[in-house]
Order: sequence, then structure tokens, then C-alpha cells
Amino acid sequence: MRAATANRILWWIVGVMGISALLAIARGDPEGLELFGGFLFIAVVVGGVSWLSQRYRVGPRRASFEDQARHAGLRAEAGDPFRLLDRPFALFGRAASVRDIENTASGIRGGERVAVVDYWYAPSSDPQLDDYRRYTCILKETPTWWMDMSVLPRGLVELVRSVLPLGDLETESEAFNRRYEVRAADRQFAYALLDQRMMAWLLEQPVELGFEVVAGSLMVVRRRAGSSLDDVGKALELADRFEQHVPSAVRAGPI
Repeated sequence: MRAATANRILWWIVGVMGISALLAIARGDPEGLELFGGFLFIAVVVGGVSWLSQRYRVGPRRASFEDQARHAGLRAEAGDPFRLLDRPFALFGRAASVRDIENTASGIRGGERVAVVDYWYAPSSDPQLDDYRRYTCILKETPTWWMDMSVLPRGLVELVRSVLPLGDLETESEAFNRRYEVRAADRQFAYALLDQRMMAWLLEQPVELGFEVVAGSLMVVRRRAGSSLDDVGKALELADRFEQHVPSAVRAGPI
């Protein structure tokens, strides 16, 4: 569920409670004042939590993201203006209680149209757990002959299987198979893209890194620390380096 949807549902429930309490008071119900007091308490708690989140988490992150995007020559917007969460990327189909794209930046970089996505999800709905997973994702267009595939760290891929109906694939590298789950619509294309040089580079990365190709779009995924202030630039650099490691045979044309 999107975070914005969850918030609307929560405020809708609070509003229904308030209306119910006022109707009870109007009817002369002796429990009306008690219900109204409960409504006020819940409204203050929900409003306070929302304000604290905006003040100390959403606001500072948005300012940081906008500053980083500006330095990269991109234009930042709040939220998910391109409705990317509706696209069938495996990362966005990861089982979660709530998910959201808080910030998006887009523009032309190096002659290519690029988008930067500030994505997070929470596996559980327990408010006592700080189990948010945050990612900076770089999206670019791919050549028309690239086939759908997903290469994500195994700790990340407890996926809703219907999101990407792709076949599992194992490479000749045991180290790579232990670290990544590969799913591909076309095995020949996947093996061509995941040559020894590409797999060695992915295994060298100190951060949780993966990529997906879906319907003509490449998304390079980099996990970020919650307080990171340089993740946009680093993610863009990683996406550039990823493309530098794409085998020449894959660049040249259909496999």
C-alpha cells in the first residue's frame, strides 16, 4: 500500500470517529462526550506523529534530495509524478505493509534522459520497529532489443512472484549465485549481459546493488543509509559504471 493511501485511510477513520461522536452528542447520548474525548486524543496523536515525521524525516530528506538533484543538473519533484510504483519492477513488488516514492528527479544527463527515485518500504506495520528499507534508483531507457530481467540481492527478493513472471536462472559463478537472484525472460540475453566482467564488478560493490530491465527501462538500485547526504551522486555514478560494464555484444544489437 502506498504511504499516501495509508494516511488517507487513517484520517478517514479518525474523521468517521469524530462525526460519530458529534452525532452521539446531538442525540443526547451520555457516552457522546466520552467518544468525543477519545476522538480528540486519537486526532492529536495522529496529527502529532504526522507533524514529527514531516518535520524531522520527510522535510530534511526532501531538502537534501533537491540539493543533490540540482547539483546533478536535474529537476526534483515531491512524490511519484511518473507513477513509477505502478510499473512492474520487482523491487516495487516486494512484500511490504507500506511503500512510497517520496522524491523524484529527472532531466537530461550525458545526452540521456534519466530519472532518480527516492524509494522506501517497510516490511512490517509494527510502529515500534524501525525496519524501513531505503533505496536510490536510477532509471534510463534501454535499447529496444533488451529483454526483461531482474538481478537483485537475495536478501531483497522475497517478492510477490506474480509481479515479474520470469524464469529463475543460475550463472556459472557460485559466488554470484549465492549473492544474487537472477530472473530473466530470455536466458540467452541474460547470460550475454552477465558476462564474467559484469558479474565480477557487481560482486566487488560494497553496497547492496542490483538492477532490473522492465519494458524498455533499466533501473539500477542502490540501497542507502537513512541519513545519507550523497546518495544521489553515488547512485548516478554507479549507474554510469554499470553501463560501462555492459558487454559490447549486448550493445551491438539483438543477441
